[in-house]
Amino acid sequence: MASRVVIAAERLQVFRKLHGRKLSVTAIGKMLGVHRRYLAQFLDALVSLGLLRKDDTLYWNSALAEKHFITERTIFWTRQFSSECVEDFEGLTVLEAVLRSGKDCWSIMGKKKQSYIESMKRDPQHARDFTQMLYHIHKEDAKALADHLDLSGFHAVLDVAGGSGVMSMALARENPHIQACVLDIGPVCRVARELIKKEGLSRRVRTLAGNMYDRLPAGYDVVMYCDIGTVGMRPLRLAHKSLPTDGMVVLVDRFMSVDGTEPLDRLLRQFTGSWFGLETRGELVSNMRRCGFKSIKRRNIGEDVWMITGRKK
Repeated sequence: MASRVVIAAERLQVFRKLHGRKLSVTAIGKMLGVHRRYLAQFLDALVSLGLLRKDDTLYWNSALAEKHFITERTIFWTRQFSSECVEDFEGLTVLEAVLRSGKDCWSIMGKKKQSYIESMKRDPQHARDFTQMLYHIHKEDAKALADHLDLSGFHAVLDVAGGSGVMSMALARENPHIQACVLDIGPVCRVARELIKKEGLSRRVRTLAGNMYDRLPAGYDVVMYCDIGTVGMRPLRLAHKSLPTDGMVVLVDRFMSVDGTEPLDRLLRQFTGSWFGLETRGELVSNMRRCGFKSIKRRNIGEDVWMITGRKK
């Protein structure tokens, strides 16, 4: 219940609207559009949770709220991730039925969960929020990748399903000799181009609308899959086919541990229809070998983020 209250505060943008301000109950109610019947209790619950401070009738953000909901979050995170949390809450209400039946939560509730791709094709705002959110939350992973991936001897990187292009931009900054291309659906590419331009990298990082399950464009000696969910046999085979001899495939993600027990959130999201697979690092290495890749290496590049590379010989 407490978690759901915090999510409601995020979706109403309570902390963002109170940033740097002390406001009365009445002013906050008008600003948020919250009915007076529940307004004071809602704000007092956030005080009790340590997210707001209160003095008589005035409320303002606590240091905790400023840190976690302003400094470390963007408006894109607020709009996109909080809506996903609400969906997860709904899906988990039928968890016991999911476990007993083997069906997914949405079919049990008589609903159809639309895929991210279809949703972003239909709704430009969703595409913008989702792509911008990924850009901000993967900046540290992108820097870790650029610090650990040796691209000497390579010239062109194809970032398949590369989203915001944050990984490609980090690699381009660290390796002035390379060119990169972000392959993704059209609505995502439009947002990525804006971000790439803002970073001043338009001459070295471009975008290309396409499908990761179709034949990949030639001319790249590195094919990269970062945070895309399941990396199945078909993407690996397509990468092997498109790469030149001694070309390299790069996988980066929070892959499952060898015993399949971590990361915990990847396991839990399976109960709410997550598209992320549960392949372990060992299974991915095995699949890469089956597709013809050699000299396969695994490396932990930051917390639970792993990089797996293989060469086409």
